[in-house]
Amino acid sequence: MKGLSQNKKCPLCSSVLCFFLLSIMEMDCLAQDIQNLDPPGNLEYLVDKINLIHPEHAQKIRDLGKRLLENTETPIIVVTIDKISDHVDEDISIDDFAERLFDQWQIGSSGNDGNEENLSKGVLLLFSNESGEARIILGAGWFQEKRDYCQWVYDSVIAPRFRASKYSRGIFAGFDILLRSMDIVEIESEHGRPNFGPKGNFSPPFILAIVLGLWTLISVWSSGSGGLAWRFWAKIFSYLTTFGK
Repeated sequence: MKGLSQNKKCPLCSSVLCFFLLSIMEMDCLAQDIQNLDPPGNLEYLVDKINLIHPEHAQKIRDLGKRLLENTETPIIVVTIDKISDHVDEDISIDDFAERLFDQWQIGSSGNDGNEENLSKGVLLLFSNESGEARIILGAGWFQEKRDYCQWVYDSVIAPRFRASKYSRGIFAGFDILLRSMDIVEIESEHGRPNFGPKGNFSPPFILAIVLGLWTLISVWSSGSGGLAWRFWAKIFSYLTTFGK
C-alpha cells in the first residue's frame, strides 16, 4: 500500500513541476517583448525616438524610403532610441535588441515555407544613444556577403562620423549607401537625385551618341567626304559656327 501511495504522488508531482516550468517559460517570453517602441506606420521608414535626425536628413529618409517601397518590396527602417533598458526589462546587448526588434516588427516580406522568394529582404538600421553605436540587421533573404558588407558600411561609413559626433550625418550616410549598394536601387549621387530601376541601363542620350558614332564611322569609311554623315556633320559645324558669332 505504501508503494502504491508513492506511485500516485508521482503524477501529481510531475504535473506541478511541469506547470511551474511552463509558468517560468511564459514569464520569460513576456519579458522578451520590446515595449514603448511602436513600429512605423504605413509608408513610414523612420522612428526617431530621441529627435536625433536632422529635419533635412529625416525628410530624405522618408522620401527615399517611400520611393524604394513603391519600386521594390524592400523596406529600410531607421530607428533611434535612448537606452535599451527603456524598452526591455533584461540586460541584453544592442545586437540582441536589434535582432529582436527586427523579428518583432516583422520587417520586410517573410515566410516560413522555405521558399527563398518569401524570405524577408527588409533592412533595419538601429542607433542607441546610450552606447553611441548602431547596428544593421538584414532579413533572411540576404546572402552572407551582404551581411559582411553591412559590417564594412558601419566600420567605414557610419562609425567615423559618429566619432566626430555627427550622428545624424552618420545614420543618413549609412542609409544612403545601403540604398545604393545593396542591389536595391541605383542613386545618381552627383545631383542627389534617386534613379530607381535596374542597374546597368544606358540613358537615351548615351545610346543616341553610340548610334551616331557608329553611323559616322561606317559612312566615312565607305563613302569618305562624299557620304551622308560627312555632309551632316559639316552642316552641324557650320550652324554652330554661325550661331556662335
